[in-house]
Amino acid sequence: MSRLQRAKQFMPFAALKGFEVLLAAVARPKENRVELSEDQIEELNRTIQSLVEGDFVRVLYYTGHCYTELVGTIEAIGKPAHSLSIGGVAIAFKDIKEINLFE
Repeated sequence: MSRLQRAKQFMPFAALKGFEVLLAAVARPKENRVELSEDQIEELNRTIQSLVEGDFVRVLYYTGHCYTELVGTIEAIGKPAHSLSIGGVAIAFKDIKEINLFE
């Protein structure tokens, strides 16, 4: 048996591919959703009503485990679906904490 073949016998074997990535995601601390005050909700609603497709915005939204910031151009606003799309990412209005419009 050659040295290379012998060395292959002792190489580590990952039986569960992606298991380390899953463990890292689970180990991440979960950030709780912040409850907005009535004034903050009213201001957020006014901002959402003034948005049009093509506006350049910064959105801070909740992804289920943490808050994420996304900067980009609004591609679509789904008023019946209560969501907006930025860079291919659909964000529900209820998940939005903050929107800043760049002019």
